[in-house]
Amino acid sequence: MFKIIDIPNHVSHKGSLSAIELQDLVPFDVKRVYWAYNNLSDRGAHCHKTEKEFFVLVNGSMKMRIHDGKNETIIDMKPHIQGYYVANKIWHEFIDFSEDSVLLCLSSTNYIPDRSDYIEEFNEFLNYVS
Repeated sequence: MFKIIDIPNHVSHKGSLSAIELQDLVPFDVKRVYWAYNNLSDRGAHCHKTEKEFFVLVNGSMKMRIHDGKNETIIDMKPHIQGYYVANKIWHEFIDFSEDSVLLCLSSTNYIPDRSDYIEEFNEFLNYVS
């Protein structure tokens, strides 16, 4: 499952503020938060067997490529105002970064150093989800 979730944006004479109420917008308990910046090449290009993630483009521009085993979609990510939920068993990768891009990532799991939750070969992913 992949879902785009609108993030409330509050604008005043002081500027803009966006907030994610975890229990309302993120469909899992957050175990880890990390961010990707100084992005020099495509990132991601894998799926998880169990981990679920929620992504927010905090700054700059980039695209997200997702694949559910049957259909591919490329999304121009909207900074600040949308979050992108990626369930397990969904291939995802991030492409076409601007130099100033910052991607915030919320995860349902702690990091698994042996990467046993990852499928990093696309054909293996297709076999896994079929």
